[in-house]
Amino acid sequence: MKRPIQIQGKYSQKIIPNKFTMLQFGIFLHSLIIGFMIFFMSVVTPSIFSILNEDEAGKLLRVIFPRLFIYGLIITILSCAVFFVISMIDFLIISLVSAAFFLINLIYLTPRINIYRDKFKGGIIEAEKKFKMLHFFSVVLFISQLFGSIFIVFVYFY
Repeated sequence: MKRPIQIQGKYSQKIIPNKFTMLQFGIFLHSLIIGFMIFFMSVVTPSIFSILNEDEAGKLLRVIFPRLFIYGLIITILSCAVFFVISMIDFLIISLVSAAFFLINLIYLTPRINIYRDKFKGGIIEAEKKFKMLHFFSVVLFISQLFGSIFIVFVYFY
């Protein structure tokens, strides 16, 4: 019979290898989230705006953002399933909140951001304030998700 694997940190309990492997997979999923979010913020967005004009950049981002949010939603739903199965309730809650934020960005904020951006570009000055507010809220959700994933990975390793 295999000996249980010992881990350190908040969850320093004896875990059967199967549960430990699932925990590692959940941590891996949140590492993916950290990676794609940082890559998007530090490489993709600045590159788009440095190469393309404002109109072309806007068209490209309207294609990329929904896919980015769908990708993040799928990963966080997978991590929710993993943390649910192994009863890691605090990690499950963070993953659920992150999944909800991806969903909010996908189905509520992004379409409205696009509508108000179009209205502003069409000459409706009042739309700029709504656009900036919705965009700011979207960024706050995105950064919150990043910090949630960093927290999960940090707690696991320390």
